[in-house]
Amino acid sequence: MDRETRKYWAEQRRQMLRRDRQQRGYTSTDLIVTKIILALMVLSYLVDRFLPAAIATMASAPGGMVWMLLWSALFPGSLLGLIFAGVFIWIIGSQLEGLTEWWQYLVIFVVSGVFGSVAARLLSGGLASGMFAAFGLAGAYVMAMTNRRVGGMAQWALFLLAINVILSGFNPPTLAGMLVAFFVGLSVARWLNV
Repeated sequence: MDRETRKYWAEQRRQMLRRDRQQRGYTSTDLIVTKIILALMVLSYLVDRFLPAAIATMASAPGGMVWMLLWSALFPGSLLGLIFAGVFIWIIGSQLEGLTEWWQYLVIFVVSGVFGSVAARLLSGGLASGMFAAFGLAGAYVMAMTNRRVGGMAQWALFLLAINVILSGFNPPTLAGMLVAFFVGLSVARWLNV
């Protein structure tokens, strides 16, 4: 093809992608839910670090266990956990947010984070599950890419997961939380037809 033909088809592709994004109501400047989740993760880390009494008060309040489970979906555990979960959510979550409705994205995040936290807790781990929710998003992303027949992207997400598993030090509660959150995210995405 000559230069003019390539230029024409490149412009046609840009217009098609622009129309598709407008129909879904998504633009690259959106990602509001991902940004809110990341901000809440930073806030939960700061509260845990500088106001630990607030967490104890929240746990002892009426319905405290429910609040603690929901809060645990946002809690990264440590500064390193916050960095890894934040980068992972930014990479995978931002892509998934463009493929789902905002409420589907939140359901996947919260449900997988809670189930991952419960699984880690059952093996006497802590409630640090912001990273578990990130694994749930990765499971949903793998399901979305598989449904769209984009195998390379699903393999890339699985590669990132394998790296995180290795970096976890093969800690049984952490591994259980990661695996449960991943498969819960995958299952919820399948159920929501993402």
